[in-house]
Amino acid sequence: MVSDIKETVTSSKTTVVTAATEKKYITFEAASVSETNTITLGDFTTIAGAALFKKSDGSTVAFTKATNVLTVTETGLSNIDLVGYAYGT
Repeated sequence: MVSDIKETVTSSKTTVVTAATEKKYITFEAASVSETNTITLGDFTTIAGAALFKKSDGSTVAFTKATNVLTVTETGLSNIDLVGYAYGT
């Protein structure tokens, strides 16, 4: 079953890359995530890059990204708490 998981932003900042380009960076947590769940990061229009990790042991979690949505693709993942990092606009 596909469910959108609500993230909890734990930090957020904006940095100037060039005078005309700003990127936002956030860290976040998402609770009880399973394979095929999505995490919509409302702070972004477009995610340029991201990383997801299991909160329990720090191992990476496979996902895809499209616009501002991360879709968990880690096979067999069930009801796991995640932490993540994302940047974009």
